[in-house]
Amino acid sequence: MPGNPFTIELPYNQLLLLVMALVMFVGATRGWFREFFTSCALAVLTGILVQPALAAPIIDYIARFLRLVVAFVAGRGSVDPAKLLERYRNIQLPFDGKNPYLFLVVALVAFVFLSYSTRSNEKSLSALNRILGGLLGLCNGYLSVWLVTQYVLRYFNIRAPGLSAAARPSQVSVAVRGLPTTSLIAGEGQQSILLLFFLMTVFVLLGRLTTRPVAKK
Repeated sequence: MPGNPFTIELPYNQLLLLVMALVMFVGATRGWFREFFTSCALAVLTGILVQPALAAPIIDYIARFLRLVVAFVAGRGSVDPAKLLERYRNIQLPFDGKNPYLFLVVALVAFVFLSYSTRSNEKSLSALNRILGGLLGLCNGYLSVWLVTQYVLRYFNIRAPGLSAAARPSQVSVAVRGLPTTSLIAGEGQQSILLLFFLMTVFVLLGRLTTRPVAKK
């Protein structure tokens, strides 16, 4: 018999600060220009969150194309129009133009992974460049987690508005507790962010001092 299901509780603020710290230090190695490009892309994704109708036609087209591809593959290459249309109508994807949020989650995670898997020439970055990159990385980490949270919540609100705790997976569920009712940038959260940024600045300055070439006599 399978073991009893259990729940892994992830405090939201701790998860958020961990991601922000990681992205901040990676941002310090990438420089402000690359982080600014990431910030612009995240700003576009935020605009889609505010006005999902802007991306609905594009996502709906992508969903239809994927349904057609799946229908073609399921028919093992059969090009019979009637059968292909029947399979196409029977295929349902977890996202479309009316509920694009799962697609946006995948796109966001893929973009962040690809964006932060690249590195620039670290030796050519100045201390100020690294500090600004770390500051932008701090903001990008916060925005990334916030966007994923909002996308997931909106997805389930549309997909299953009456979802209850009994409908969760029976084996393992990951419950994020302590969702904030106010902004993180207040109280202890503000102190933690300032501490992270201070540590990043100290590490950047120490790194510049220790890698400074010794002048020849």
